[in-house]
Amino acid sequence: MIVDINTELRDFTYITSVYKCIANYNLKGHQIGRKIGDMLEILTMGAVYQNPDLVERLSTEEKLEGYTTAGHKVEFGFFNTYNRERHLFGAIECKCVGVEETTSGKNNRHLRKLKANESFSIDFSGRWQPTAITFTLKVKRLLNDNSVEVEIYTNSTPAVRRSFVFNVGENIKVVIDENNNCLVTIANGNMLDEVPSIIRTCKTIRFQGISSGTATFALFDCLTGPQTIEKAKQASLVAMDLRKKVDGYWGKEEVPAGQKHMTFVHVLCEFSHWEEKSRNVIKTCIDHNVIVPDAIIIKAFELFEERFGAQMLDRISKREYESNPQVRQAITDILTYYENRVFFDIEIRKYVRFNYSNNSLVVIPVV
Repeated sequence: MIVDINTELRDFTYITSVYKCIANYNLKGHQIGRKIGDMLEILTMGAVYQNPDLVERLSTEEKLEGYTTAGHKVEFGFFNTYNRERHLFGAIECKCVGVEETTSGKNNRHLRKLKANESFSIDFSGRWQPTAITFTLKVKRLLNDNSVEVEIYTNSTPAVRRSFVFNVGENIKVVIDENNNCLVTIANGNMLDEVPSIIRTCKTIRFQGISSGTATFALFDCLTGPQTIEKAKQASLVAMDLRKKVDGYWGKEEVPAGQKHMTFVHVLCEFSHWEEKSRNVIKTCIDHNVIVPDAIIIKAFELFEERFGAQMLDRISKREYESNPQVRQAITDILTYYENRVFFDIEIRKYVRFNYSNNSLVVIPVV
């Protein structure tokens, strides 16, 4: 199977489908967020391990010194050895910037306190929307100390209207997709099934509790990777600093043909969070920027859950990849399932693989 990358690429930022996948695990954002990055790393590691020449020259998590003498810790460094001296010729750094959930307002202004038959509204009026849309949540009745029956409806055409029982600690999401359709997820549902389309904007409503006949709800904004520009600048600095030390030039266009000895590869997932200015920064400064489609990250999580069950998160690490044959096999199976078309180069616009040639790390199209 080959993922058609055009099904995921847009000229605007949107909330990655990986977010829908991880929402099903009901874990804190930082817990699962780290594992998305770890999954990206072991997919990359699996691709590197397909080439014995690269594996022989591989160093993981080493701090690489640049021209400035600053040390840069990257996931994968590659060294040739001449006369017992190591010479850096390549580095691969992995980056993912997930959805950030922040409170909708400071000083408890994100809280909504309702008695039975009371309601609050959430307005969406993005510049890309043809018309503004309002979601309204109404408390129909308090069932007990831990549950309420609520109704959510919209002023959209067609209108959305859903009633359900909301328990303390649960959350739901109100969504507008790229076609301006309104959707509401249920607590503990499968967001991938409930929202099959691309999420343009989203808010989370969490039921906090009941006190003195009043139900409290918390409202959160879902933001598409607000730190991408900082990540772009960070990765670009590392690439330029290493290039200056090895090749003697800061810019990738400055290195004379035939004199390039250092290749820097930037591997990304959740690419829909990277706005145009961040994309421009990395394309200007970094040799190769390759993305792993959302569909492949999601497939990897589903496969690990199927094979490792409750231990799946513990298995997603470079250490496990190196020491656990079952983890290595799982990653190999994913790469094989997608016919080794896992890494898409955003400049040459082709799926690529990593190779060792002429004492160099090279990125070449998969044929």
